[in-house]
Amino acid sequence: MKKNYNYSMIIVAAFLVTASGLSAQTSTDGKEFAKYWLSLNCLETANAQKEMDNLIKYKGDLRPYFYYVTQGGLEVEGMQEEETALGQIYDQNIKMLNENKPAWITLEFELKIRSVSREAYIRDGKEALARNYKAQASKGLELIKSLSTK
Repeated sequence: MKKNYNYSMIIVAAFLVTASGLSAQTSTDGKEFAKYWLSLNCLETANAQKEMDNLIKYKGDLRPYFYYVTQGGLEVEGMQEEETALGQIYDQNIKMLNENKPAWITLEFELKIRSVSREAYIRDGKEALARNYKAQASKGLELIKSLSTK
């Protein structure tokens, strides 16, 4: 069965990364940047320099955390905040369909939304987020490695 994700809806949940892999020695700013970095889909031109500056600034904090994430440190079972956010998004979507469906939502799209159970939406969303976090952590490690050789 092909899984359909609505990334625009679950991206909100991406900002709720569980930072349990960050050590107590990691700076608060480093933790916040690590959460932000993992939620990125791409570097935006307007913010790219700032993001790279922060990557350089916090690379000591980020290296162990990114390694932790790439090794499976953020498994779907431990994503309670993301689960809560995804559940709220699902509930809001169903409420919108029941109470005030926008005109642009076709019957076909509505049936597609309603065909996914709450549990499946949350499970699929968490799996997509975990894959994104691991991919972003790998990219971060590669950038840190390239910065270390310069």
